[in-house]
Amino acid sequence: MGIKKASNREKLEEALELAFEFSLKVLCERAIVNLKEINCAVLGDGEEALASECEEPITGDEILSYKDKYMDNGSKGMSGLKRRMPADITNEQRECVRDMAVKAFKCLGCSGVARIDFMMDTETKQIFINEINTIPGSLSFYLWEPLGIKYDELLDRLVSLALKRERERAALHFSFETNVLSGVTLGGAKGVKGGKLGG
Repeated sequence: MGIKKASNREKLEEALELAFEFSLKVLCERAIVNLKEINCAVLGDGEEALASECEEPITGDEILSYKDKYMDNGSKGMSGLKRRMPADITNEQRECVRDMAVKAFKCLGCSGVARIDFMMDTETKQIFINEINTIPGSLSFYLWEPLGIKYDELLDRLVSLALKRERERAALHFSFETNVLSGVTLGGAKGVKGGKLGG
């Protein structure tokens, strides 16, 4: 929402006007002219993480818009979007995307499942991380099925990861005994009652 591509100054002004309807601050960045969008999900945690199959969303506009995602396919979100799966990329590009997805997932300290969206410049072949979509934004169940991970198995793995995360958190200490404040007297400020505050 609030995102547009601008090919000239007039379109840039229109894009900024739209963006400021959604936020007090906006970001302008160089557009990828020859854009191909690729999505890949990751399942796991900081110790072990697995990348899913890659998909390529099919958009009706220059970019994957709010309309593409939520209005043209009912309320299904990404699961109801038109897509190529596997994405129309080389095996080398596929492995690059999958590797980058796992690295980003671990770097951000994620656990469970997340879908990471990429942008590829089809002219230079450069691949950029665009954003990460965590639960509940994206369960990405449809990206796991080509790897043989069915929906019920995905849920089982997510429950196991949540229980593991809870055990790890339960082992942490959030307080400790100390006498660092012994002998300290805490009282009100002198002269506040009936006094004046000055600057």
